[in-house]
Amino acid sequence: MMRLTAFDQVLVYGGTGPAGAARESVRLAVAAERLGYHRFWVAEHHGATSGCGSPEVLVAAAAAATAGIRVGTASVLLPHYAPLKVATTFNLLERLHPGRIDLGIGRGPGAGESVTRLLAREGEAPYHEKIEQLLAHLTAGTDLLPDSTPPQLWLTGAGAGGAHLAAHFGLPFCFAQFAHGVPRPEIVELYREKFRPGPLGAVPRVAVAVRVACADDPGDVRLLRAGLALGAAAAGRRTLPSWDELHALAPTVALPDAADPADVSVLAGVPAEVAERLAAVTAAYTPDELAITTLCPDLDLRIRTFELLRAMVPVPAAPVGR
Repeated sequence: MMRLTAFDQVLVYGGTGPAGAARESVRLAVAAERLGYHRFWVAEHHGATSGCGSPEVLVAAAAAATAGIRVGTASVLLPHYAPLKVATTFNLLERLHPGRIDLGIGRGPGAGESVTRLLAREGEAPYHEKIEQLLAHLTAGTDLLPDSTPPQLWLTGAGAGGAHLAAHFGLPFCFAQFAHGVPRPEIVELYREKFRPGPLGAVPRVAVAVRVACADDPGDVRLLRAGLALGAAAAGRRTLPSWDELHALAPTVALPDAADPADVSVLAGVPAEVAERLAAVTAAYTPDELAITTLCPDLDLRIRTFELLRAMVPVPAAPVGR
């Protein structure tokens, strides 16, 4: 049995707009709690179609709108920020919502090159030093922060570098499977082999993040796959296609009749197909948790996707805030 995370990239769709994207994310958090998900995470992305450049703000809103589900980030782009500022922000969130806050960190990029240059600051410490500083701030018990239990700290990554760092610092590791077209279990095995206990973790813990395009209707599945293709080519757009736009644009998108079963960057299909592909992914990694994201402009269908995925994965009942 695995724990499940609903992972929202907070994308801006036509018809919804930037304000709507943020509000829908909070509604998705409420739905995830109702469906029995253990966590709700948001991603830090920057740009016109990215609705969450300040994930800590959305974490606060989602935590306030829910009662027991853990809420956090996947991930704060630590290279752009002072570790003390990140620690201070999540210390406050944890004091407001004790036992419910997750701080996922990563190194991005989370933005296009031009935006990354604007976020970057000269003289910044290397990423591994920033992780070390962040850990010290969260666990040292100095007068730099008010007394509080630390948030649950995760390191997210898509390669061996992230696995090494998570293992070195004794942190849970969330592997971004959706960044790869084939399973990469050797990266997770590297993490498990190299893991050494740290101040916030005694044993290795693995989450695998997958992207799905799942619906009851095969026609809706094709529209979702078309949306993924259009989203990948969205440079210059200020919004991604709305559901109505997808209906109009989908016939112009060249897609094979069925999703490639060998491609695990997106698990696409009706529920039975996705369940089979999801079982293969979990067999490859044997993770402790699954983080599920989707690209879908219709909130009701997005919630239905998370409902379908929840039915596919037996999950343990968890006490509030654990």
